[in-house]
Amino acid sequence: MLESQWARDTFGQRVPAIRQAIAEALSVALDNARDAQTAAQTEHTHPFGFTLMSRKFEALAEAFEDMGDVRIIKPAGSPHELVVLDGKLLFPFRYAKDRSISVMSARVGEGRPSALVQALFNRFGPEPRMRQLALHDLAPQAVPVAEALSDLPDDTSLVLIAYACNAHAGLLDVWWGEAELLDRTGSLRWHVCEPIPLAQDATTAGQAGAQQPAFDQGALPTPALNPRTGAGRLTAPVSEAVPITRAEAAGGE
Repeated sequence: MLESQWARDTFGQRVPAIRQAIAEALSVALDNARDAQTAAQTEHTHPFGFTLMSRKFEALAEAFEDMGDVRIIKPAGSPHELVVLDGKLLFPFRYAKDRSISVMSARVGEGRPSALVQALFNRFGPEPRMRQLALHDLAPQAVPVAEALSDLPDDTSLVLIAYACNAHAGLLDVWWGEAELLDRTGSLRWHVCEPIPLAQDATTAGQAGAQQPAFDQGALPTPALNPRTGAGRLTAPVSEAVPITRAEAAGGE
């Protein structure tokens, strides 16, 4: 898979290794969650959900702990470890349980964004394009978390890792990119969104060979990148983004 300009600007020559590590870490977290679900011997999916919630952060930290320019932080008041890789803070979240929801309609969480999520977007997310919709003020419960992140440089940028999965089908799709938080329901506006290939994707592609897209799978334009946060937003050049197809945005093969 070719690297986009955004990926190269964000992670340099390590893009393939980082993408692979992310996919493998999420696969490990998902396997752990499925094992927990099986061991619980219940039809309710609470064991799967609770295990995945914690293991996705832990597995990412384990995957990157020995890589250069990595910092593992645990904000006060948060149970999660966060990976900061060369100034890019990785934040994984499940946007769907199946492929019926497009990643372009993704929301962070199933309810009101947590204090941690609000603090991360306010401090490290891209400059909002529609300021009247942006979250300029942190909710009161987010203030202590924001203060706990104060030792990170202002030019740290937030890289989202959105994935779809469930206990039965496993890991379906993984995307990464940058987005702004639009409201307190967790709605996003992606500035750039790109797929992360999974192991089964490469196998399937090798077996099926190159195929032409169907007539209804034309290119879906992706907005151009926004400059980074902080002072860099005012001076950094805008990078180009690679378009995604409608089939990819819907989570299709």
